[in-house]
Amino acid sequence: MWGLLHIIFIISPVIFVIVLYLLTKDKNKETLYKVGFYISLLAVVLLIARNIEIFIVDNYKFSGELLPLQICHFANFVLLYAFWKKDQAFFALAFCLNLPAALLSIIYANSLTNYTTMFSIRAQVYLWGHMLIVGITVWALLVDLIKIDKKTLIKTLKLMVILYIGAIFVNNLLSLININSNYFYTLRPENGTPLEIFFNLGKTYSFGFFEINFIYLILTSLLGVFVVIVFYLLYFSFYRLKNSKKVKLQLT
Repeated sequence: MWGLLHIIFIISPVIFVIVLYLLTKDKNKETLYKVGFYISLLAVVLLIARNIEIFIVDNYKFSGELLPLQICHFANFVLLYAFWKKDQAFFALAFCLNLPAALLSIIYANSLTNYTTMFSIRAQVYLWGHMLIVGITVWALLVDLIKIDKKTLIKTLKLMVILYIGAIFVNNLLSLININSNYFYTLRPENGTPLEIFFNLGKTYSFGFFEINFIYLILTSLLGVFVVIVFYLLYFSFYRLKNSKKVKLQLT
């Protein structure tokens, strides 16, 4: 971590956004939606390739890694649906939740240390997948495809609550059939991330097969809401700044 290759990984979304923006800035909205859709489809294909490798390496056994319900895995389908249906609630989810989650996965890329080589399909999908999630979401913002208002934000927060609570039950139910999963990190945090602080503040209680750390879940959900609101405010500030520049140009 924090070596030259990690620094290149961190700045890779910036390079991607600049190149894609320059190539598409003069295109019409319909073309932009299509570009976003096909790049998101590419990200989904990469995720499928990752899952095929995991399935083969695990001797063709099903595991929790194969279900694309982690925040960043799920983000690929959120973006795909958002571009396909031009759905602003899903764009808001991608920008306010998936984008910061993918950014954290790039900055705190500790999961990459689990791979013996960076040339495996799984490692490469981690690199390209997270870069695409961040890059395509920021690009969609720059080309004015994302429109978030308060109504959309509330709808997105409701969707987040459903996904988060659902992940708690799915993770515990899968444990009944000996499938280890940790979707949305509701059971435990990713090692080496700030979420470990919240986990250590609480205690995991067991009710039969059902495990839950109340303090960790409460603090993590509050952090999630805080991050979403912060990114909404960033979007709002960006939108106002962009419009104010347009007004100034028209006045001059």
